[in-house]
Formats: sequence, C-alpha cells, structure tokens
Amino acid sequence: MSDMWKGKLLFDRTPMSDIELHYRIYNAATGELLSFGSMGGPGSLDGIVQDALGIQQEHPGVRLFVEQFDGPVYE
Repeated sequence: MSDMWKGKLLFDRTPMSDIELHYRIYNAATGELLSFGSMGGPGSLDGIVQDALGIQQEHPGVRLFVEQFDGPVYE
C-alpha cells in the first residue's frame, strides 16, 4: 500500500532505524530553552515527538521551535 498526500502518491522509502538525533526545543517567542537531548536507534524521532508533546502539556499555548544538531547538545 502506498501513501498519498493531498492526492499525490508518495515514493516508498525504507525507514531509517539506526540514526542518532540530537536536538534542543525552544520557546519560539522568547528563545527560552525548554528541553534538549539525544535519541538513537529505532523510534528516535518518536522520542523527540513525545518530548515535545510533554513540553506542550507543561507550557500550554507556547509555540515550540525544534533545532537539530550534528552532535550531542551538551558537554
């Protein structure tokens, strides 16, 4: 089964399972750092989404800005 988006067929792609994602989540209006982390392996993107959803519950009405980095975001 192929995926469709707005009536257009999306190409079949193999999900990436061994990627390491490094990120920071900010309040888009103030620039305040709200969270950061590194997620690796299967489900790494889902981990970041879950983090963002938790932040939205803690800070209702805040627009979030997520930035990805090439390596760990802390020393």
